[in-house]
This record gives sequence, structure tokens and C-alpha cells, in this order.
Amino acid sequence: MTIRVRPVDRGRSSRDPNRRTFYTNLAFGATVVIAILILVIVGATTWYGSHLAAAATVDGQTITKDQFVDRATVEVFRLQQLASRVNAELQAGRLTAAQASARIEQINQQLDDKELAFTSTIVEKLIDTNLQAKYARELGVTVTAEQIDARILEDKTRKEERHVWVIAVKPEVIAPATVATPSAKAAAKEKADAALKSIKDGKAFADVAKEVSTDASKASGGDLGWIDSSAIEQGDWQAALFKLEVNSPTDVILNDDGIYRIGQVTEIVAAQADTTWDQKMVDAKVKPEVYRAAIESEVIRTVLGEKLVAEASVSGPQRQVQELFIAAPQQPPGDKAIKVRHILYSPKDNPEGAGTLPETDPEWTKAQLAAQAAYDKIKADPTQFDAIARKESDESSATGDDGSGGKLPYFDITSQIDDAFASAIFADGLKPGDLLAPFKSSFGWHVVQVMYFPPDADQIAKLRTQATTTGTDFATLIKDFSEGEKAGAGGDIGWVAKGTHDDRLTSVILNTPVGSFTDVIDVKNDGLHFFKILAEKTALPDADQLETIESDAFGNWYAGKKAAATVTRDVLDS
Repeated sequence: MTIRVRPVDRGRSSRDPNRRTFYTNLAFGATVVIAILILVIVGATTWYGSHLAAAATVDGQTITKDQFVDRATVEVFRLQQLASRVNAELQAGRLTAAQASARIEQINQQLDDKELAFTSTIVEKLIDTNLQAKYARELGVTVTAEQIDARILEDKTRKEERHVWVIAVKPEVIAPATVATPSAKAAAKEKADAALKSIKDGKAFADVAKEVSTDASKASGGDLGWIDSSAIEQGDWQAALFKLEVNSPTDVILNDDGIYRIGQVTEIVAAQADTTWDQKMVDAKVKPEVYRAAIESEVIRTVLGEKLVAEASVSGPQRQVQELFIAAPQQPPGDKAIKVRHILYSPKDNPEGAGTLPETDPEWTKAQLAAQAAYDKIKADPTQFDAIARKESDESSATGDDGSGGKLPYFDITSQIDDAFASAIFADGLKPGDLLAPFKSSFGWHVVQVMYFPPDADQIAKLRTQATTTGTDFATLIKDFSEGEKAGAGGDIGWVAKGTHDDRLTSVILNTPVGSFTDVIDVKNDGLHFFKILAEKTALPDADQLETIESDAFGNWYAGKKAAATVTRDVLDS
């Protein structure tokens, strides 16, 4: 089913005198539609309940159909309030029609229950509520009534909003350089400093922006519109904006993207709590105790995360490691499944345009000759495949240290791939390591090598044996077989510390001696990993590690906990 908040009419001009009346009715329309959604959910869940004992279970504990309906009602109510706020912001002139439409569409996507997406979201929230409450008790984590009340107040409150303007000065990159030189950065900083001085000397911010800014908002004098604290702007710059007095500029701030920015705020609308919130809950038939329990679960999640971040942010053991990783297939490999890697030589170096290029065009011959030359080099020295793929392939995702090196996912006889490519890789008698003579597809000329056949577990076991007993260079194995992000650099993923990676990996890494290899670690729905421990130290996390810990420590810890739980999703599995 698909239940949608009525979208904003993109064809209606912001100058239309009927616009405000039109959008005033939007919230009412949303209320009616969402009420229908609740009825559909209740009806569907009642049907499930007549056939099943539970909506879900967690380690034998039942999540009932009534709990499912109650939580769904809460989440729909909260989405309804978001839609109403979008409506209010549009009427107040703090959102354009396009911005309002985009936000309404985001709400629609959450309410869209195609493939039971909304139902799945509610079930997962209930599962997480159950598990996180359990782990909070085990770790001695408690939340107070005051913390819950504060989160409820936050839920009720429209955030403070500020009308923001920007002057951005991006350092010039002059070919053949690919990054700005120190002198270019210094010139950009000097230009930004001069712009700030002009503003402080009395020149209008918008006039300075039109003269010097490199931001897309230059034409409008740097007008970025209204933002609140949930906006995704450059961190330090956004923080400075929310400390400003009206019509005063920030300092020149260098952001992580290398751009110098000056900001100004011309209007501030204070945060405001919705005094009718409780009555709206009554009207939507939201039970206060269920709403409070839902908010409590979110507070528990927050406090758990804060505890894990704090524990990972202190000095502790770290290990530098190389990783060999084989990703879990998205679908179970079918008949004649095979993994290959390839180097693509396209006419005019353009795979997308190859299909429209006449076969008589000399660019096809040029591509064929390049493929043949690569084939001859690899035939003479098989170790060259990865290096040539990363340097020469016209498949953009293959190149560079962060590329794939031409490795492809499993293909089987059901895969929708080019006919010529399929004929080549499904030929009878192929063996791992076979290098296929160059052949032509609709994308160009390919040099293909057979990697292996399923299952992945057998392949990674062979690779670990090669690394541990035959003395095969581990970095070479990684380049040739690993699908990790750092495979092109020999798999060195740097220093691993508590909170920086999935705990199912970190716990093994931190308990394996330096110079040794870990066992193969199978992370469900992720893939197979094993590591070589290069070095160890005890240290505080550095700035990059701290950033990762703050954003990912909870997820890295919780993923394994949830995977280890015995969970049924009866509503979804029926």
C-alpha cells in the first residue's frame, strides 16, 4: 500500500494570491490521509493477529500486534506534525514551494508502504527498543524522567531558525594541478579577509558576495535562505552562525572542504513549542503512555551511544592492520556462477557512447589494439593485471587505489549482462586464473581473468592458507582478490581502535598477536574478512578516529548485538 501526504503543487507560483489558502488546507488533507493510514495498519495488523501469535519476537519475548499498532500510531502522528510544520514554514515565507515539496516528498517516502517498508520500519523500532533496553540494563545505563521530558519538549518544539547569507572563496586549482597550491590557498584567504574588511567598513554583505563569492548563491547576494540546527552545513561555520547577532558577520572560517567562508544572519525566529501538541495527540488517538515509551526508547539509544563514545575516546590499545575482504553477494549465486575481473578499453574512452559508434570507426581498432597490448603484458607477467586495470581501464570505478581494480560481482546465467560478455565468461572448461583473449562487447574491448567460482568461504580459506603457509605476499593477494576500499593500497586500513570498526571485527583484531593473521570472520550481510596485524600501540584516538567514533561507535557495537539476537518478524514473514 502507498499512503501519501498530499504533495505541494509545483506549478503554483509563490506569487499566486490563492497560495496561502491552498497550503492552509494542506495540513488538514495530511491529517485525513494519515488517519486513513492508521486504519489500514490497524486492519492489516488485525488480520495478521488472527493468524499469528505475534507481530515479532526478540529472544523469545513477544511483540504483540497491539504494540505494533500503538507504535505505528505514534510514528504516523509525528510525521503528521512534520508535514504541518512544513506547511507553516511555507506560509511564513521561510520555505519556497520547491523546498516544501521536497520535504513533503521525504515524508511521503516514510509513509510509503510498498514492499511493507513502513511496516518494516515500525517492527525494527520495536525490536531495537526491546534489545537496547536489555543492554542498557546490563551496562547499568539508566535514563531519568527529566531526560524523557526534555526529549518530549524537543519533539514538540519548532527549532530556532536563521536567515543565512554566505560569501565563499574557493582556492583556484590551476591545471595540470588537481589540488590548490599553498599560494592559491593564501590568495583565497587574502581575498576573504579583504571581503570581511569591506563588510566591517560598511559595504553591504550582498554587494560583496556578488563581487567575490564563488558559491552558487553569488547571484542572489549570498542568500542561502532559512536554516535551523538540523541543517547540514560546514560544521564550524554553522556553529558560528548560531552564535551571531543579527546583521553581524562571522570571521573568515576555513572549512573541511578547503573553502573560506563568511556568514551573516539577517533574521532570527526563536524556537517555539507547540502548545496544542497534547490535544493533537488526543485527536489522533495517540496514547500518552505509548508516546512517552517511544520517546524513552530514543533517550536510551542516545545515552547508550554517549556511554560507548566516552569509553572509546580514551587512551587504549590500537592495531595497524591489512584487510582482505570479500563482500557478501546481494543474491545467492545461481547456476554457472562465476567471479571475474576485467580491463575495459572503450572507443574514445567512453563506454556509454560505444554502442552508438559505427563499427567501422577507427576508435574501435584503437581500443582493440590497447586491449591486445594489455593482454600480452599480463600473459607475460600475470602479476600486472591489477596495476594495469587501475591505471588504464575505461571503467571509472576500477581505477585508482580506491577503485575495484576491475573486480566484478558474481554473474550467473540469469544475470542481465552483455551477450558477448556472457558468452565469454560462461564458456565451458574455464578455470580460476584463466586469462581470456580480448573480446568485443557493446561497451568496448575486454581483457578478462577468471577469479573463482562459489562459495566465497572456500575461496577465502584458500587465500588465508596462501598467506599463512606458502609465503605469498599478502598485499598482492589483497590487490588481486579483496573488495575492500583500500585493496589498491595493499589493504592497509590504518589503526583500528575500539569504536572505529564493527565490534565483531575489532574484538578479534585486538586479541590477535602482532605479525599474525586473524581467523576468517563472517559478518552476516556484510561479507568475509581476515586481517594481518602489522603493529600495535596504546594511544588516544586521533582527530579522524574521534570523528568516526562519535558518528559510528554505537552502530559498530550494536550491529553485532542485534545480529546475535534471535529475532522473528512475523508480520513481514507471513
